[in-house]
Amino acid sequence: MKYLFFLFFLSGQLMAQTLCERSQDLQVVDYLQQSYSRISFKNRGGLMNGGVCWWHNRLQRASAFLVEFRPELTPISAKEVPQLLKELKLMKKIVQINGFVDFYSFSQKYQPEIQSLLEAWQREDGFLNQQWIRGVSGKYELEPMAMKERMDTLYEQFKKSVHPVWIMAQIKGIESHSFLLLKMQQTASGYDLLVIDSNFPLENKVISYEMGDKFLKHPKDKYSFVPYLGFQKDYLSINVTLDTFCQRNSWDIRDIVLGEIELGL
Repeated sequence: MKYLFFLFFLSGQLMAQTLCERSQDLQVVDYLQQSYSRISFKNRGGLMNGGVCWWHNRLQRASAFLVEFRPELTPISAKEVPQLLKELKLMKKIVQINGFVDFYSFSQKYQPEIQSLLEAWQREDGFLNQQWIRGVSGKYELEPMAMKERMDTLYEQFKKSVHPVWIMAQIKGIESHSFLLLKMQQTASGYDLLVIDSNFPLENKVISYEMGDKFLKHPKDKYSFVPYLGFQKDYLSINVTLDTFCQRNSWDIRDIVLGEIELGL
């Protein structure tokens, strides 16, 4: 009973945080582990019905840093939502959502509008920036030593980055998926990764790597993959926005390590 009370208290404390308090690195990770912070619906739709996971994850991350909720004010209207989502996608200003207490309830009510934005974002990155090429260029399986080097590299990238980081999961063939990597811990024989998977948007998923593995695979998933860091440039925009709004220096942008998948590369 005391444990349940503690969890309830912790959730309440996280929800009560101001945006500037929440934008601190580890507090965002704690916040994103709560179901109320999440996009309420799973990855779906997109080009050839292949999903919009890359952009689902990017919007989820942006919302954790840049959305301020004002539940006491008159709720926003449906007409205001597309512009609000566009501003959140650009990550260049703080987005205030009136009449809602969290992102779960907002995304539940405006699911069609959010899905429309994600699909438009996918088309923009896919055709204008040729990002779809990145999704078919990685290796889905490596020899054990090469896989260890890949995981060691990802761990070093993770330690040097603001959290969470976006990773592409290169799957066999032309498919790819993506995750938000919240935590990455070294173990005696490998690493444990705590991720948000847009296919199961309300869960906290742990994926383990053991030395000798050729790929990563969650026991409940049918696919295996190799991870690649990406979309770190999102943090450049988020950083400037938070510096302006919170009137402080968030991170030294020179320390934001870039990944293998970035716009403009």
